[in-house]
Amino acid sequence: MQRIEQLLNEHDLSQHKSAIITNFKNSTKLTKINIAENDIPLGTSKIGGSPDLPAGWEFPSYEDDYLTFMLQVNLSEAKPYDKDNLLPERGILYLFYEALEQPWGFKEDEGCFKVLYFDGDMGELERKESPSSRTEFGEIPAFQLSFESMVTLSENPENLDFTDEEEEENYLNFRQVLMQPEYEDGNIVPAHYMLGEPMSIQNDVFEELFEKGKDPVLLFQIDSDEEDLGVMWGDSGMLYFCMEKEDLMEEAV
Repeated sequence: MQRIEQLLNEHDLSQHKSAIITNFKNSTKLTKINIAENDIPLGTSKIGGSPDLPAGWEFPSYEDDYLTFMLQVNLSEAKPYDKDNLLPERGILYLFYEALEQPWGFKEDEGCFKVLYFDGDMGELERKESPSSRTEFGEIPAFQLSFESMVTLSENPENLDFTDEEEEENYLNFRQVLMQPEYEDGNIVPAHYMLGEPMSIQNDVFEELFEKGKDPVLLFQIDSDEEDLGVMWGDSGMLYFCMEKEDLMEEAV
């Protein structure tokens, strides 16, 4: 909270402290740990590399090739940071995506990504390399993942009225620094996280993907991360993977 107050002061938003804090949404930050993939235990949370799939599971495919493995999250590792109790207690969530062509994920792109869930014996897991023969884009470099709690904010928070354009701009800058801070060298920290509010680049992600009356959840957000992961989504964009809260809660039971 001390850092929050410092940022509010720096952006001349202290008068809106209560309203801004009310709009905070709980999220789980994904931090990359640089370690050789062979040293990452089977079933441990990771981004990139090869997935640890149960024996008998086939590598997900799309059209005439295979999807790129993006990440796996061991929920027993992530659950302590799930303050709103949205995720299952155990098991592994896997994410695969067509990372070469980068389709948008609309109805006409059905199958361009897969989110899989395994809740069985971890002793069944095998590290499976992609069977893809592509040469244009190989697998994403492997990093182990660690988790920590963070807060996120909507670009257009409810019940927060600004007096002028300058104050609104101050809020957007505050939100940027809060959710996508900089390293000491000035480079931006990639905003990889789960749950909470998306770091929308253009339009509101939830409004664009879901009808009114739905209750969407941001399952994963993966930022452009060319330096470590070798990925650039469009023009320095984001990948958002969302689902309805009702569907997620069914898995959590």
